[in-house]
Amino acid sequence: MRVLLISANTEKIPDPVYPIGAAAVGAAARRAGHDVEAVDLCFAEDARSLVLDAVRSFRPEVVGVSLRNLDNSAYPENCSYIDDYRALMSWLREISAAPVVLGGAGFTVMPATILEELHADYGVVGEGEEAFPWLLERIARGAGAAAGGGFSLQSVNGGALISAGARIKRLDAVPRPDRDLFDAPRYYDRGGCLNVQAKRGCCFDCVFCSYPLIEGAQVRTRSVAAVVDEIESLRERFGVRHLFFVDNIFNFPLPHAKRICEEIVRRGLDVEWSGYLNPKFVDEELVRLLAASGCKGVEFGTDSGAATMIANLRKEFDAEDLRRASRLCRRYGVKFAHSLIFGGPGETLETVEQTLALMDELNPTAVIAFTGIRVLPGTGMVEIALRDGQIDPDDNLLHPKFYISESLREDLIARIESHAARHSNWIVPGRGIKTNIQLLQRLRDKKIKGQLWRLLR
Repeated sequence: MRVLLISANTEKIPDPVYPIGAAAVGAAARRAGHDVEAVDLCFAEDARSLVLDAVRSFRPEVVGVSLRNLDNSAYPENCSYIDDYRALMSWLREISAAPVVLGGAGFTVMPATILEELHADYGVVGEGEEAFPWLLERIARGAGAAAGGGFSLQSVNGGALISAGARIKRLDAVPRPDRDLFDAPRYYDRGGCLNVQAKRGCCFDCVFCSYPLIEGAQVRTRSVAAVVDEIESLRERFGVRHLFFVDNIFNFPLPHAKRICEEIVRRGLDVEWSGYLNPKFVDEELVRLLAASGCKGVEFGTDSGAATMIANLRKEFDAEDLRRASRLCRRYGVKFAHSLIFGGPGETLETVEQTLALMDELNPTAVIAFTGIRVLPGTGMVEIALRDGQIDPDDNLLHPKFYISESLREDLIARIESHAARHSNWIVPGRGIKTNIQLLQRLRDKKIKGQLWRLLR
């Protein structure tokens, strides 16, 4: 079949991100024998014309639309993308009768709600490398969607949600993302790096996090050889030296992370890379290997430095873990950022001050500070927000709702802005502090690669 894949993401702050999920699903569809072409809206000056021209020339029999984000997850300056996705659907319906299949991380967060809102024909929940080709095969036979073959079906407003009965256990068995589907060199030039995935799934229980919903609660790793083979391929094919591991936690399981670093060193790959780390699983051997393998910066999902809030957010580490991880990064010359979320359940001015004091003590390369917690279906924040009257029972949460502790509602943003104004290493996305897209692009135009927060010191 002729399959048109559309990457609908247009967000470019802090950098445009290569659509690795759509490229992976496209690779699987091509392996299954389908003719796949792709449209990328990220850099489109006229998205409507781009979509209509692609449909006219390719005449797709199925259109797959990847929804990476629902909004920019920032408060108070929030931007929802639902209206953009609604417009995209209207363009497709205007010119084509081909069935539309929705998928992607953003879609999987609230699939039934989005399928009903956008009036698509099908939606693939979770991993698409097996489910999408299975659905294409049924459409090609004129059979439509039906339960069976390890997949379940849920009818939603005339459409159908397709869900696999189990997650993909052997990640090496699915094809690596087809980087030719989207303009990898342009993403490298404009975004400063390309992305790679070493594992899927998260077994932790942070109160606000949707990763377990998207990827499952069981961690599944790719083989070390497969991960480093892909890195080596990106280096050879596109001249890419700068990479970002998109794993929700790169250093868990810890032995797997260490073996990846060791293999990069063993092969003598000339790369620089970054990733997300959990401070609980940081020891001196890991940080030494990070530095040796070309890691130039890590981002800790810290969220808070106050013991009360660490417990309320269901984090598995403590302030001493943060101190140890920061100290080791500084010792081995690995720049590091702490990502914070202020205003969660139980937050007070006292806990805010405790977190600010800890950040001053740790003195990281950068602090990335968010205010308010985006309430997402299926997370622990729903029950808390209902209890505290911050959402209504009938709210489908499609349009962003942010939880902020009632004791702070009037003062939180002003306090964070005041602190950021006195600290050159603070970034506050919800207030546009050090997130000016024109400035970021000027830095990329100077061919600066890697994570830009590393330049704050």
